[in-house]
Amino acid sequence: CMWIFQLFVNVPERCLVAIRGRPALLGCEFTPDPDLSSLVVTWQRQEDSKVIHSFYYQQDNLDRQSPEYHNRTSLYISELGKGNASLRINPVGPKDAGRYLCQVSNAKGTGKALIELDYGAFYSEPRLNIYVNSTTVTVQFETEGFPKPEVIWLGENNQNLNYHLEIHDQTEDGLYYIKSSYEAQKPVVNVTFTLKNHLLNQNLQRLVFLSFDNLEERLFETGVTTECNSWNVGGLAWICNACMA
Repeated sequence: CMWIFQLFVNVPERCLVAIRGRPALLGCEFTPDPDLSSLVVTWQRQEDSKVIHSFYYQQDNLDRQSPEYHNRTSLYISELGKGNASLRINPVGPKDAGRYLCQVSNAKGTGKALIELDYGAFYSEPRLNIYVNSTTVTVQFETEGFPKPEVIWLGENNQNLNYHLEIHDQTEDGLYYIKSSYEAQKPVVNVTFTLKNHLLNQNLQRLVFLSFDNLEERLFETGVTTECNSWNVGGLAWICNACMA
C-alpha cells in the first residue's frame, strides 16, 4: 500500500484592506501537521521577493527579514500545528500595500498562495474656514486621509459647482492633505461639500448655509466691525480683511 501526501496552501481572502491604526491580518491556511520539525513558513513581497517573515527549525528566523518590517510582523506560533500560517503586521502604512506570498513546506510537500493588500485611512472631520470680502465669500474645507478622495460641491438645487482643490503630498503619517474651496456671491450661500473615500466606503457630507443680512446683525451684536481679520460666530472660524473694533 502506498501513501500519497499532499500539502495544500490557501488564503481565505485574496484581497484585503489594511486600515490605519489597526493591525493587518493576512490569513493563510495549509494542510495541518502537528510535527513542526520540517515546517518552513516564509512570507515575501511578490513584487521584489523581500522577506517579510520566516519560520523554520521550529522558531522565527528573521535574519533575512527586510528592514522596513523589523518589529512589525508575527505569526501565531501556537496555531502552526493546526495549519494556520497567518501573518500579522502592526502598525501598517501606505508602503505595506502590495502582493504577498505565503509559502509553506513540510514533510507533505510545498505550496504557496497569494494575497493582495491595500491600505486606507479614514478622512478626518473636515475643518471649515470662511473667508469674506466685500462681494464674495469663500467656503473652504481641510482634511487628511488616504487614498486620494473624490470631492464634490453642490449648489442648493443639487447642481455641480466649479471648485478649487489642492491635494498635497503625503504627510509624515502617510496621509494626503486635502484643501478644497468654493467662492460664492453674497448675500446667501447654500452649498454642500462631499468627500468620498471609495476604498473604505466613507462618505462625508457637510452643508454650509450663510445669510449675510443675518450675519451682519450678529457681528454688530458681538461688537465686530466689517474691517476684521478674524472672528468667531456660531462656533465657526471667520476670516476677512481688517481688525477687531
